[in-house]
Amino acid sequence: MTIFLAILFLMLGTVAGTVHFASIAKDADLLVHGGSVLVAIGLRLARLLLTAAVLTAGALHGWPTLLAATIGFLAARQFVIRRRRVTA
Repeated sequence: MTIFLAILFLMLGTVAGTVHFASIAKDADLLVHGGSVLVAIGLRLARLLLTAAVLTAGALHGWPTLLAATIGFLAARQFVIRRRRVTA
């Protein structure tokens, strides 16, 4: 069961990390180009809540799931950074 949960949290961490770092890019774009302040605040709150929810759920299931979620989160960071570098 621990392996299944670790794989599940690896995937959850990857999805949450992708959303997190893509929304940082969108937030920066809103700030630079004069977008809506309410949308920027909403993105920040949603990003914070999603990240906290996934990592807290991982921590509640033990260190292997928290580690898997964190690895997925950091892998998503690399993916988003490389993707933004190519399109920028």
